[in-house]
Amino acid sequence: MRLIRRQGLWWALGVVILLGLGELALRARDRQLVLPAGGARPGEVTIVALGDSIIAGWPGPPEQAWPARLEARLRAAYPAAAWRVVNAGAPGETAPMGYARFDRSVAAHAPDLTLIAFGLNDCHRNRHALDRWFEARVPTGPERSYLWRAAQARVQRISQRLGRTAAQAYAPELTPQPLARTTPAGFSAALVALIDRTHVIGSRPVLLTTTPISPQSPATMHDAALAGVDECTAYDDRIRALAAQRGVTLVELPDDLPADAFTSDGVHLTAAGQAQIADRIFAALETAGLWVDLR
Repeated sequence: MRLIRRQGLWWALGVVILLGLGELALRARDRQLVLPAGGARPGEVTIVALGDSIIAGWPGPPEQAWPARLEARLRAAYPAAAWRVVNAGAPGETAPMGYARFDRSVAAHAPDLTLIAFGLNDCHRNRHALDRWFEARVPTGPERSYLWRAAQARVQRISQRLGRTAAQAYAPELTPQPLARTTPAGFSAALVALIDRTHVIGSRPVLLTTTPISPQSPATMHDAALAGVDECTAYDDRIRALAAQRGVTLVELPDDLPADAFTSDGVHLTAAGQAQIADRIFAALETAGLWVDLR
């Protein structure tokens, strides 16, 4: 009986080792597929800023957005390194939408550092069917495993050949609903997926809290949908909690920007506001020692 138990333990250990090796092999294959063939340019330090319209610099040009200003700060402070900061901001996007385009917007640049900044659109109370669609496609639980997803894909292909695949029922909203575009749980899941994906491609993730909304913002339609700004602070709390849980560097963006930092909608930033955000990110990551580590 003791021998049988011992053999069973060895078999179980062997299965665990094989599963672990399979997971690592699939991760390595995925990384090989999504990263550029030539890899990073020799001597170049690449940073990708992934986020929404704040990163994109809307309504101004990308040249005045904080990624471009951060690159200028880095080149001036550490001229020995070839710094490149890629602006991967897209107006109106949520964290699940950012995850959906991660490969083409982030992995394609083989970044050394990935700055992840979502939240304002996620807490925006204007939920529609596409928001549910993107949120549902963020891997959670066992779906984060490459082996699990590979097995699911195989089962789905077999079901399709047998004609047994049932169409997923979706009841699209005919009009946007006064609900957060990403549920709090979905927001956390998307950030976890983004962190994991960043690690897979060999990049270092950094989470940013959301930029504040001007207390003097006018009662525009956009602000009405954002009514109850306190709700958005719960999303910042989730960003902080995940940074602590996953050991990820966190940058706390200022919540006391002056009035001239905001455009007329009280949400987006002027050139002056973008400059202050760039200064805060530069200072925070310099204090954390990241710039020295990267160059």
